[in-house]
Amino acid sequence: MKTLTIVLLLTIVATTFAQQKETFDLATYTVPKGWKKINDSRDVTGYAITDNQNGTYCQVAIYKCMKSMGNAQLDFEAEWSDLIVKPYKVTTKPEVGPSTSEDGWEAKSGVAPFDFNGAQSIAMLVTMSGFSTRMSIVILTNTQDYQTAIEGFLESVILKKPEASSQPVIVNNATIIGTWLKASSMHQSYGAVIAYAHEGYSKEQYTLNDNGAYTFVSKTFRSSYDKILLVKENGTYEITGNNLTVNPQKSVIEGWSKKDGVDKYGSLLSTQNRTLEKVIYQFTEHYFSGIQEWNLVLQTGKATQRDGAFSSNTTFINAWYYARPSANSPVIELPDGQQQIVQQTKIEPAAVSTGFAFSTTNFDDGWTSTVQDDWVEVTKGNMKVLIHYPNKKADTYNSVLLDGLKNAWNILVAPRYSTVSNFEFKPVSGWQSIEFAEADAVEKATNKTVHVVLFKMNYSDGSGKYLEFITPDKNSFEQEFGAYHETSDGWEKLEKMAHCNKFALGAADLKGRWTNNFSGALQYVNAYTGADAGMATQASNENFAFGPGNAYQWDLGVASGNVGNIKFQSVKSSGQFSMSGNWQVNFSDMEGKPRTYSAFFSCVKGARILWLDDTAFGKIEK
Repeated sequence: MKTLTIVLLLTIVATTFAQQKETFDLATYTVPKGWKKINDSRDVTGYAITDNQNGTYCQVAIYKCMKSMGNAQLDFEAEWSDLIVKPYKVTTKPEVGPSTSEDGWEAKSGVAPFDFNGAQSIAMLVTMSGFSTRMSIVILTNTQDYQTAIEGFLESVILKKPEASSQPVIVNNATIIGTWLKASSMHQSYGAVIAYAHEGYSKEQYTLNDNGAYTFVSKTFRSSYDKILLVKENGTYEITGNNLTVNPQKSVIEGWSKKDGVDKYGSLLSTQNRTLEKVIYQFTEHYFSGIQEWNLVLQTGKATQRDGAFSSNTTFINAWYYARPSANSPVIELPDGQQQIVQQTKIEPAAVSTGFAFSTTNFDDGWTSTVQDDWVEVTKGNMKVLIHYPNKKADTYNSVLLDGLKNAWNILVAPRYSTVSNFEFKPVSGWQSIEFAEADAVEKATNKTVHVVLFKMNYSDGSGKYLEFITPDKNSFEQEFGAYHETSDGWEKLEKMAHCNKFALGAADLKGRWTNNFSGALQYVNAYTGADAGMATQASNENFAFGPGNAYQWDLGVASGNVGNIKFQSVKSSGQFSMSGNWQVNFSDMEGKPRTYSAFFSCVKGARILWLDDTAFGKIEK
């Protein structure tokens, strides 16, 4: 395996000229003969070959290009962490090959072993950086047998220059809003016999508010200093891609006397303006599993006066690591009488702009729903429930219920919390399986410790919906929703919250075409002989088209009957519709007579589903 590592590194970027066979994003390449496509999504495509007789395999994944971190080394380190360390639990530092450059692209590569199915495999990363873009290839194998094929594939890769974009890509900055700080302690050694005494500390702290404003505070205390140094700065910030631009407006250094000679503010001794530093940071949110903590990693080409010397942690180079405040590392206190400019940001749920008339619903039992980008947020007092929209990665089928629950937690929940404790996964297997996980965690957006429950009822048809319950503590959750059950009974209060994904509609919301499809089959078997007794099928397609002037057209087509004797029927109507309030639609003609439907919207990511029910209309209920 070591021999394979060395040979691969020597041949990684031997040439980049080959006949075009396949294209993905910026890359064209030749697929080795006999390899099969195993992944084809918007973000990654992959190919693999296996030898079941010898138990060997090799697979290649090509990832969609991303914005560069600023240079090839930073790009490689970020991709190694995200594409190798996290998914394959690689703990060995990569054996790094020589960098090469061609046509504006710089390639860096590394390889390291990892355990897979009880045996050793190797993971290899090739990251190509250029034109403010990075693109990566990952190769996994447990044999040298495919060395020639790997070399041929890598030699065939050609990258085109990305098209220039006139508009910056703006990312959602909600996850980094709030307060972040870093701290370092100083010690002094004495004499030939080494002994250490606490000398002091330094703290630096950012607070990023959701209105685009920031404050920065740093405090330096040394037992050998005659005063406490306090820096206060404010300004604005912008996020473009993974760039955080800090635009300071005012920055001052204050000197404070030590009250009673200890770490307490006395009187203000001096104040002076500090040079303003506009800096563009590359930012990453990095999870350190050993301490179960998220850090905001800021990187730039050279050290700043504001942030001080770079961190000694080598996971990222030229970087500072800021963490959320905690009991062991609280926010910086300011002198008495000063305006407290370091505030913990609380993000109140505000409905996102959707183009529909209603994005908020107030229910009779005190809960309020608002439409958000990735979920419907339901609140009452200090309790919150997130009804997560369907998520392909989180909802992927897993034959092991526990593994599926852990995967959903990592995708839907974990990115928005830092320190986690009292973690428990409690899936319940049965005819109606239940997924239940809970933990105490610190919200990254508010720095508050809350109790988090992830719940999903998996129905017999395989459907389900993840609900995330956020309460001040476990006792509050159990008082409102009940305690954990070890059977499939007694979950009604949790299930009921799924029905809060319900919103009213205006007449203009209906404009356009709405369609519904259904199909089903029923197989008959002789109860005495077991012989096939035929099959009955049914399929239908229903359409509503709403146009100008409250005009509508409706049609329904149905095919049903026993196989070999299918009958087809259809019906259609047109006329005018009207609204009775915002939860009822009246149609002038449906199969020859007026008809009234109760109506509401439910939300999925980027779209809405229209529900029409011709049963009696009642009050707004969940």
